[in-house]
Amino acid sequence: MARYYVTGATAGVAVGKKLQVAEVVLDFSSTNLAVGDIVDALEIPADTLVLNAGIEVITAAGSGSPTLDLGDGSAADTWVTDVAGNAAGHEIGSTPKFYAAADNLDVLGVTAAFDGKIRVFATLCHLGDSGLQNAITPSTTQ
Repeated sequence: MARYYVTGATAGVAVGKKLQVAEVVLDFSSTNLAVGDIVDALEIPADTLVLNAGIEVITAAGSGSPTLDLGDGSAADTWVTDVAGNAAGHEIGSTPKFYAAADNLDVLGVTAAFDGKIRVFATLCHLGDSGLQNAITPSTTQ
């Protein structure tokens, strides 16, 4: 059995590869988010690791019991499922996901029209090409 070592790899985050928080505040007071409406809230570039994402309800809906999902191109509720829009609060999805291709984080109106205000946020790190070419060499000992 051979053992291989990667040389030139260092612990930590390489220069220029820093965590970022992306956020946007969406105010639906003049244009309600209807059931089935989708808002492309945050653009996620290709080669990006999203560590968590969520919705904070800043201003609750004026009436009804609306719920909101936060998802992406693969599922409407990848990050948040049915956050209540009728009370201030938040929900955060915290299972990391790697986006090899560009995508969006989408807000979906689920159960009733929403006329409040929300913050959509995500913690992400664009990985891309580090420019490092690490050599792999066989071990001289077993």
